[in-house]
Amino acid sequence: MVSEASRWYKCDLQVATPAYDFKLPPGTNFDFSRRSDREGFADQYMRKLRDQGIDVIALADHNTGDWLDDMKVAGERHGVIVFPGVEVTTGSGSDGVHLLLIGELDRSKHDIDLMLAQTCGFNEDHPRLNPKTRHPAPAPHTVTQILDNLPEGWLAVAPHALNDNGIASKKTIQGDLRWKALHHDRLGAIDVGDVNPSDSASPSWAGRFRSRRLDDLPCIRRLPFIATSDAYSLDELGSRYTWIRMDSPSKEALRQAFLDYEARIIPSWDVRLRGNSDPNVVDHAWVERVRLGGDLGNSSEALEVRFDPRLNVIIGGRGAGKSTIVAALRQLYGRLDLLPPGIQREAQVFVEGVFRSADLSSCHRIAISRETGTAQWSAQSGSQMRHGNGALATTFPMSIFSQKELFERTAQDHQDRFAASRHLFTLVDSALEAESGFTGTFQQTLEAAQTACLTSVAERLNAEVRLSRRPEIEARIRELQQQVSAFGDAESQSRRRQSEEILREQANLASSTRRLTDTVHQLEESLLRHLEAGSAPHSPATSDVSSYYEELNRIRDELERDLRQRIADSLQEVEAARKRQQSGDWAVKVESAERSIISFQEYMNELGIDPATYLSLTESLNGSIEELRSLDEISRGLDDLRQAEARAWSRLQQIYENRSGRREKLLHEVEQRSGSLRFEVNHFGNTSGWVREVRELLGIRADGFVEDIPALAEWIWETSQEVQSQRLKVWRECVLSGTFEPIKKEVACRVNWWSKLVKLDTGQRIRLAMLYPDDVVHMYFLRDGGNVTCDGDWQSVTTSSPGQRSAAMLSFVLHHGVEPLVLDQPEDDLDTAWISQLIVPEIRKSRWVRQVIVVTHNANIPVNADAERVIVVENDGDSIRVKSSKAGGESEAGDLVQHAGSIEVTRVRRDIQDILEGGTEAFMARERRYNNELSVYRAALRG
Repeated sequence: MVSEASRWYKCDLQVATPAYDFKLPPGTNFDFSRRSDREGFADQYMRKLRDQGIDVIALADHNTGDWLDDMKVAGERHGVIVFPGVEVTTGSGSDGVHLLLIGELDRSKHDIDLMLAQTCGFNEDHPRLNPKTRHPAPAPHTVTQILDNLPEGWLAVAPHALNDNGIASKKTIQGDLRWKALHHDRLGAIDVGDVNPSDSASPSWAGRFRSRRLDDLPCIRRLPFIATSDAYSLDELGSRYTWIRMDSPSKEALRQAFLDYEARIIPSWDVRLRGNSDPNVVDHAWVERVRLGGDLGNSSEALEVRFDPRLNVIIGGRGAGKSTIVAALRQLYGRLDLLPPGIQREAQVFVEGVFRSADLSSCHRIAISRETGTAQWSAQSGSQMRHGNGALATTFPMSIFSQKELFERTAQDHQDRFAASRHLFTLVDSALEAESGFTGTFQQTLEAAQTACLTSVAERLNAEVRLSRRPEIEARIRELQQQVSAFGDAESQSRRRQSEEILREQANLASSTRRLTDTVHQLEESLLRHLEAGSAPHSPATSDVSSYYEELNRIRDELERDLRQRIADSLQEVEAARKRQQSGDWAVKVESAERSIISFQEYMNELGIDPATYLSLTESLNGSIEELRSLDEISRGLDDLRQAEARAWSRLQQIYENRSGRREKLLHEVEQRSGSLRFEVNHFGNTSGWVREVRELLGIRADGFVEDIPALAEWIWETSQEVQSQRLKVWRECVLSGTFEPIKKEVACRVNWWSKLVKLDTGQRIRLAMLYPDDVVHMYFLRDGGNVTCDGDWQSVTTSSPGQRSAAMLSFVLHHGVEPLVLDQPEDDLDTAWISQLIVPEIRKSRWVRQVIVVTHNANIPVNADAERVIVVENDGDSIRVKSSKAGGESEAGDLVQHAGSIEVTRVRRDIQDILEGGTEAFMARERRYNNELSVYRAALRG
């Protein structure tokens, strides 16, 4: 089955041949009276065009079509499409105006001769060549006469419009004649030269013309600007060009492109080509195709739909299966859990009924890299993307909205006064994730910061609890010292204490030696592990960098050798130090102390005192002294723990503030782009959400503490930013300490509420202190005819009509994001004016930065948005499918051709007119939309 698709053709619509004044390549010696030389030159000509990437040309020899047949045949050999054309100098003005006349592809040299005679007025009395100079002569007819009489099979283009012989040059025609020519219905396009950004501020007439700022020439707002090479040598071919979007090149396709230059014309100077010189290649993410297979609940056959990278419109009758395609895309790339509850339930019911045994798959292109990826979905596995031999959850971003969903996201909820804000932030956060290319980034970062808070607070609290025991330990030491002192006389006790001090110090020294040895071994393992990770590849991608990798490996090897040697030396030094500890004066002292303790124990036996009691007391005393030393270390590190905790709290708040900043930036961009939306953000304003989270954390029922928790939330959060910061600090300190006296003076809560907080365990208290309310956003839209500077002209979306709410939300989703966007029947609740003024213009702009897929019943969207691909689906009662028919008609033999393509495709055009509301009227509006503002002027001039 054949499926047609429009594409961009690189066109040079003004090229000359050796028919007149063509500069042949140096060193060539062609005899164009010989067929072989004409063919050889034509092949060389076409090869040069292909080298420049040119797909389509229009011949523009002055007053002749002598080379048309040769060039058409050569074009077929080399894949270049050749439009018949001719350039004429009209009889208007001091030196004549140049016009390019381009005909249907099947036009011949004879047709050009006939047109030159009948339309331009050349005859025996007015020959095409000046008899004296043999140069092309001007036509007897004026520019308006030629345009008036131009046959339907031809288009007119004005070349080098602002230069000599240009239609807008002051050296050619002036006043009413120029005005009539520029505003003529049959003038299809003009070449104004290269348009630069500086033209938008230029006061010159040419600058204002190029930037379409001449109010007395309304034509320039609708005339397409093109770029042509006007080549008179092989080297000039394709030096300037125009990308033109067509289903397939034809005179009608050119005319359709000229009718909608914003969507179909890109001259070589256009800023849209910066960074990507080929509009057929897109850098944004897009879905190539989706396949609905397996056992579908509403179709006995599988369905495959192919998409264009830019604007796609899916049409069909009621029940044709359009929304089934949207549902499949949502299962593959969307998230049901982010939908409003009512919409989520409906979607789940649909999936259960239609996709329970389905196998959905798709192919997509990743942004920037343009790599191909695939996604697969089943009810058992969910959506997965293949990665090597495994599969991961699909992360390809896509935004999918139905009109009903957009309406629900702004609906008021009496049980949650910030529901609309929460739903809107869901969209904002999804857009930010799509923009970053990572899903769940904020949540992951938040969880890491919360873990850091939990750890640092727990460490600080544990340290303070241990330090609180210091008086108890000091008292215990004094008591044990008195008990130990009761054994023996003063002299023996003195010797015992000295000996015990020496032995304690020896134990500390031995412990420190062991720790250092362990540290050196750990350092060795860590360093070698990091060095191994930093190794250069054994097989670099190219030999050009081998020497650099070898140099890096040499540095690494030398470092490893030096480190191994240094570590070995250190271990030897530590071992030598240990041995020195076992000899010399200190070793003698330790040995003496050990003998002294043994002698003291023997002395105890002689006195009839139990040595075990003495040893037990001594061990308890030594343990208490060691614990006191440990507390001294904790005390010295307490400030560091508090600083680490402060950094953790600061980091946590910074994460929330960073999210607020990113949200506000996106909302500000939407404000600037739309001009009709305004947003107000209240940081940490969703106290209802905070109250709900507190209840969940503490396991409190909905009817518990119904006044206490909201009162506390209001005191902490519903105040100025400066006061809020102070109160948050007080709240946090009270929660973590379990002492709420400072807050009790400010907030009137019941005693049992404070009692409940005091009884929380440490983990609950820390988690409670970490709770922040979400931000609150209020969205306003500008009333019709309103003044943006007048606050009274802005209305809250939540208090507006269904149509206004839908329009505002559509404006929001259309003014941000670069991920693929799917809109399911966005026109519902909107009148035709809203569709034409809001949806169509924004979709037309969005197509340049993102893929857009629209399901619609309104013809204005595919026709006046000029969709790259319109897809017609139908349901024959048994299966959903893309509509198809035989290429030559049902009675003819031939391949089945899908009804999918751009609007100039006859079967697509017919389906739009037959199926959609206002189909015929939409095509009529497209034909006249650029001409309406000129009709009064034309009538006056012709009258």
